[in-house]
Amino acid sequence: MTDLKLDANNVTSTDKQTYRTRTYQLLEGHSNIGIVAKSINLFLIILIITNVIAAIFESESHFHQQFLAEFAAFEFISLSIFCGEYLLRLWCCVEAKEYAHLSKSKARIRYVFTAIALIDLIAILPFIIAMFFSIDLRSLRLIRVLRLLKLTHYFKGFNIFISVIAKELKSITAAMMVMIFLIIIAASLMHAIEGKLQPDTFGSILRSLWWSVVTMTTVGYGDVVPITAFGKVIATIIMLIGVGLVALPAGMLAARFGEELRERKENLDNKIKVALNDGFISQEEYQDLAKLADKLEIDPEDFQRSIAQFKHGNHHDKCPHCGK
Repeated sequence: MTDLKLDANNVTSTDKQTYRTRTYQLLEGHSNIGIVAKSINLFLIILIITNVIAAIFESESHFHQQFLAEFAAFEFISLSIFCGEYLLRLWCCVEAKEYAHLSKSKARIRYVFTAIALIDLIAILPFIIAMFFSIDLRSLRLIRVLRLLKLTHYFKGFNIFISVIAKELKSITAAMMVMIFLIIIAASLMHAIEGKLQPDTFGSILRSLWWSVVTMTTVGYGDVVPITAFGKVIATIIMLIGVGLVALPAGMLAARFGEELRERKENLDNKIKVALNDGFISQEEYQDLAKLADKLEIDPEDFQRSIAQFKHGNHHDKCPHCGK
């Protein structure tokens, strides 16, 4: 009798784990789930974008008054879905490989404080605040617009971009510090040159900062301009320096982005070459390569193209008679 109870408990536990694994794969859009995962992800993407559009239109008082009930109903439905999604992600996050060495409770605690989980929490924050405080949800419109950040779940390019920024953070910080230093110097110079003639705009270094920032970033609104010859010369020099400085971080990111993609592609190609040492790729090797491609956020079509390319190369490298 005891054995039967133990068997029943094991079956229940296994079924629960299977459901949890499948839920995790569905929410993460794993390729082995196929069209169902893609449909769920597409639905959530459309819901996020529609939410932001609704928040934008609702900020117009005319639309808000005319479609008050519709906006309220849509917000309630959206919050319910986002809350359900958050709870499901919290439940099944223990299936992630990075949490395999942790207990379920510790894995969930660690997940809650990840960037992606905090973004999901922001999406449902209006609902949580409304539960404890009497507040007009329209005042939380900014938080609703921030639901756009949830798209990082579904577009892998975001993760690559974040990775690139993290790797180039020191260089970008250095460039920004140089720009801040030059902005302060430029504001000080313009205060000294134009301060007496234009006290409203250059009467202090603090007032001059607006012109300095606008000029250094090459925006040039034209609302504040120097009127002295020397001031115009300084402004011209600052503009020329600003063009180079603003382009510097962008160039760093572009170069690093290309390097990051190339490194990921080379990593996958090397693994494919190793797998093809014996002339073919087994089912187990193919699954491992597919998981690596997914982890490296390489497009499935590029992955298949790489395999076909190396298979074709291996075929031509061998003798057609003896196979050596």
